[in-house]
Amino acid sequence: MPAHIVDEILQTARIEEVVGDFITLKRAGANLKGLSPFVDETKPSFTVSPSKQIFKCFKTGKGGKVVTFLMEKEQLSYPEALRWLADKYNIIVPEEEVVKQIPKTSLAPSASKENPLVKIANGVYTEYYSGGERVKLRGRLDENKQRQGVWDYYAENGVHLSMMEYRDGMKHGVFFQRYKTGIIKRTGNYKNDKQVGEWVEYNEQGIRSNIKEFTD
Repeated sequence: MPAHIVDEILQTARIEEVVGDFITLKRAGANLKGLSPFVDETKPSFTVSPSKQIFKCFKTGKGGKVVTFLMEKEQLSYPEALRWLADKYNIIVPEEEVVKQIPKTSLAPSASKENPLVKIANGVYTEYYSGGERVKLRGRLDENKQRQGVWDYYAENGVHLSMMEYRDGMKHGVFFQRYKTGIIKRTGNYKNDKQVGEWVEYNEQGIRSNIKEFTD
């Protein structure tokens, strides 16, 4: 997903509108309150701040921005949460940027002579695990051999381990990483090789363990 689309999504989405799709919110001073969407309760412990664009569930301790809410509530990955928001706010995401699972494939005859586990064809770099049947890494190179667009990493068991976006060889855009079990490990954004915005980390049980905020 291009960085400018991510920016548009994050600038357009309103956390009170998104949360309002799941629970009823009532005004409580400058904030909005409602019953937690994460647990059963009779007294509202869930707060949304429209001015800060954050939520806090005092019952579970969960909190963060709109993308974090969707990831927690719907068990989505970071890119999936962004696409959810894009659909809600009618923001068009170029289809060519959509990440798709790469199926098992055989090593093509055009593999690199220097490294038989690497194939470069029509600007697409593909690296395979030993045996040449499972894709390890795939992404696009420009005419200067710089990484461009989405690059995907896979485990030998086929799990999509991570996705990184590049622009002119630099990390620029959405990033996510998974454990080999498939559980999300870390999500965030890069801009010109630097971490920006909200980064969320999860433990191996899929429970959010840390949130860091990076400034541009």
